[in-house]
Amino acid sequence: MKFLKILFCGGLVSFLGCAGSGSTAGHNDADDIRARAELAYSELDNVALSSSSSISQDAELPLQTVVDSRFSLVELLQSSTCPDDDLRGVGIAGDASTALVLAQKDIAVQIQSVVVARIEDVRRSDVDANGNELVQSSYEAKTQVLARLQNAQDAKPIATLNAGDKFGVVACMRRADAARPFIQEFNLLQDSLKLAVKLFEEQKHPLVKNDAFRTAQDAFVRLTDIGSVIKGIGAEFDDQSKSMFDSLQQKYSVFRSQYAFYYQLADGKDALVSQLHRSTFERISERYPVRTAKCTSGLLLKLDISPVECSEGSLGINCVSDLYLSGSNCEGEPYFSLQAKVKGAGRYDTKEAKKRLKENVSRGAWFKEWVIELDKWRLK
Repeated sequence: MKFLKILFCGGLVSFLGCAGSGSTAGHNDADDIRARAELAYSELDNVALSSSSSISQDAELPLQTVVDSRFSLVELLQSSTCPDDDLRGVGIAGDASTALVLAQKDIAVQIQSVVVARIEDVRRSDVDANGNELVQSSYEAKTQVLARLQNAQDAKPIATLNAGDKFGVVACMRRADAARPFIQEFNLLQDSLKLAVKLFEEQKHPLVKNDAFRTAQDAFVRLTDIGSVIKGIGAEFDDQSKSMFDSLQQKYSVFRSQYAFYYQLADGKDALVSQLHRSTFERISERYPVRTAKCTSGLLLKLDISPVECSEGSLGINCVSDLYLSGSNCEGEPYFSLQAKVKGAGRYDTKEAKKRLKENVSRGAWFKEWVIELDKWRLK
């Protein structure tokens, strides 16, 4: 049987695909969603006509009843109802198999309308009284949920009527069956959330903990969206995501409040090296909040500067010093090490060369490479 694919992208539904696939998919208009749905449904008509033989094998149609063609099939089909508030679909076509596909498609439209309603509710909550978009949450809802009407066979035909050259089919689908693809996706994401929470709690490395929280955060956003769809369909499911994420968020807040950059002050050095230490510290502290207190939880930075060496060259005096920066946890477990060779040239004497050296430590381009590494540890 051919399956109708529903893609839920960035909180929206598309029957053709996700624009900007992956987590970067943007929010589209609900009108665009409906237009895509109609296009996909019109294409499905062709699929139904070309595959009616295989469809008739997948679903056993009830006994056909020949009725007076003077009556509308739509009116006649209204007497066939579904039990227990099941989803009900109606299809009319030139043969019974195609009519069944259209009845299943009718059920898919109802499922899609639940998702579109969810989209519009979210959109209204994100717009203020002046129509301006608001960003109120601490994270961005960028989701991609794949749901297929792969269980279309669960839309059972309960009546097939024939009037003239037209066939009408009424199909019913339990809400639990309609929600099954969403529940399966929800359960997989909830397992991912559990793993991310476990990783956060067990690991001490700050980057690993931060990445684990971001993974959990993304999973929770997607779980919230899928859960809303399942609730809209009216199915029951096991949702532990909010309690898990709320607990994790509290732990993450404590972790972030204690995390900081700590700078270990250098021991006594000669005057020039001490000046280079101060200049390097100033460059770091201008960009990053650095504490000089005793390291308690976070990143400990240690700077070591080699003695300045000066020598004569063909163009004057050259002075060189090597800068070494190491990053570790407060207990000394190493995370990274950086190195930079800084030079200063004097055309006339050593004093001029050392002056150029100090200027290059304060403003030289060597610091750009250090920024690349240090930025990773800001835990955005």
